[in-house]
This record gives sequence, C-alpha cells and structure tokens, in this order.
Amino acid sequence: MKPAAYFLCALALALIAISPFLILSFYEKPAEPEQYSGILTLWHISGWRTGGSSAAAFLEKRIVRYEAQNPRVFIELECLSGDEAAAAFADGIKPDIISYPYGFDVKPDLAQLPPAASLPFSPRTAYPYLYGGYCIIINTDMLGERGVDVYEGWGIRPERLLEAAKLGVCFDSEDGCTSLPALAAHAYPPAGRPSISAFGEPEPPNAALSMAGAWEDGLDIFLRGEAAVLIASHRQLFEVQQKYERGEAPGFKAYAAGGYTDMIQMISVCADENEQKQEAAKRFASLLLENGAQRGLDALGVFPAVAGVDIYNDDETRKAMYTLLSENAMLGEPRDIESLISLATQAFSGNEKALKLLRIRLSSPAKG
Repeated sequence: MKPAAYFLCALALALIAISPFLILSFYEKPAEPEQYSGILTLWHISGWRTGGSSAAAFLEKRIVRYEAQNPRVFIELECLSGDEAAAAFADGIKPDIISYPYGFDVKPDLAQLPPAASLPFSPRTAYPYLYGGYCIIINTDMLGERGVDVYEGWGIRPERLLEAAKLGVCFDSEDGCTSLPALAAHAYPPAGRPSISAFGEPEPPNAALSMAGAWEDGLDIFLRGEAAVLIASHRQLFEVQQKYERGEAPGFKAYAAGGYTDMIQMISVCADENEQKQEAAKRFASLLLENGAQRGLDALGVFPAVAGVDIYNDDETRKAMYTLLSENAMLGEPRDIESLISLATQAFSGNEKALKLLRIRLSSPAKG
C-alpha cells in the first residue's frame, strides 16, 4: 500500500476516534457566568408601624420567592432597632442588604443600584419600596347628630372639611413623624356640578389656613368623640377600623388627604469586594419593586413606591391615597420634622407665606 493510502487511513481512524467529542462540543452550551453561592444577611430597621401585617413578614415572603429563584443563595433576616443597628455599625458589623426608614443614617458604604422603572426619582444607592400615608377621618355620628351631610367619594372638599372642623380637629401620627403638613398637599374631587355664575366656580377656601386643633394624641380625642375630624396616618385609620368593629369607636368616613408622607422605607445594598455576592444582593433589592411584590403591600395597609400597581380595588380611600402618592409625592424628611411642624402650625393660624414655604419644602423629592 502506498504511503498516501496509509496516511488517509490513519486520518480517517483519527477522525472516527475524535468525532464524539466534536459532536458534543458543537451542542455544548457556553459556560454561564459564575453566580454567588452562600448566605446574605438582611437587616430590617423599622421606624413606623404598618396598618396590617408587618414589613418583616412582607420581606420574609420576598425571601422565599428569591431563594426559589436562586437555589444556591440564602437570606437571613434580622430585625433591629435603629439604636441596635447604629451600635453594630460602630463595632464594624454590617449586613449585605439593609431595609431602613428614610432619614436613618446608614454608616457603611453603599453600592450603586441599577435604575428602576416607575420610581418617583432616580435611585443612587437606595430604592424606596413602600410608603405610609395620611388621611382625613370624619366622625359621621357627630355630623349626623348636627344635620351635617357626609361627603361621598375618595376625598373631601375644603368647604365640607371646614364645616366638619367646626366640631373639632385633632392630629395624630407615628412616633418621629407628623401629620400636620398633610393639608399642605390636600387633594379633593371637583365640585361635581356646573357653576351658574358668569365668573365660574369660586375658588374654594384653603383648609390648611384655618385648621388649628389638638396637635397630639388625636386618636384618643377622636375616639372619645371630642372632635369630628382626625388627620392622621394609615396606622391610626387601621386602629379606628379595629375599634369600630369592637364597638369602641364612632361611625366614621375616611378620605385621602394628598401626596404628603414622611414614612418611607428604603432598601440598600452594602458595598462588597465580592462582586458576585453584591450582584446577588442587588437582585433581591430589585425584586422588592416588581409589581407582584408591590401588590402584596395591601396586606400591610401601606402603599407601593412604584406607579401603576393594581392595588386596593375594593378600598376607595386607600386606592386614592396610593394614587396621590404615586402621582405627586411630597416627601418630608424626618430630620426636618421640627421645621415642618413649625411651618404647618403657622399656616393653620392663617400665615399664607408659611404655607407656601411648606409646600416648596415638600416638593423636592427624596434621593437615595
């Protein structure tokens, strides 16, 4: 046999020998990027109460979903007070992910978060993922006894509010927060009937310029029937509903107040040299903003931080509170609480300049 024939036979045998490997390599998928495998720590620091199940329970449900999607990653949730977290930071201890009220001083360096759709501002190192809100609660029993009509709908017009306020006004809020600026963002439905005046509908009175009342302990005052109007948070609305069901509160009607809130819960990721670990933490932070997660906030009686969430369809008041927050949020910083209270009380005494300044202060959105 000629040498060329030997060579071709050898080549054919070699090709037959390596062909299985060639076929497998053709169908083999490219290697996936390396993913983090291990434990992430999540600290939850709460500065205000929800109006239903806890924010920690909400986070636990999100952890279950996240771990199902990321089977090699586990998240350990730890609930701390602000003082406990500050002490841990001072000792050089930090989590991988941290949930905290807006305004809390987070000591560790935070990682840059990716842009998120439908947020009221562009995030840098924090996403807001839930809001509290304020409302106006009217004692309908007291109004009925005096022949004052109850206004139907999601909001109450200023003239009706001032009529009810003649029977007393009180304010309440969560510790460290204030409901006093709520009327600076007061929103309400149109009059509902055409004006027969050639000059059009007259400008409604500004309720925020004449609402002086009891600044503290408003819930107790309202429950005792000593005031017909309570301006308070979602939490006090929850408590009025609970007590009414037990026969411990008067009949009531709640209205949305506007887009003001100083109750904002944030989520951040602590900076870490391990890029895979940090990316795994960022995926969890982003998960909190998905529509499915945000719809779950109805169990807490609080409000989504992103717009366009289908929520509270059977609760006109809370639906309106969410809509106003998502469309025109006026976010107050807790560190400015004393200044906000001062401007609000001046406005309630009729100081239009103070009211204008208060609205300007609230119109600048929070930043992560």
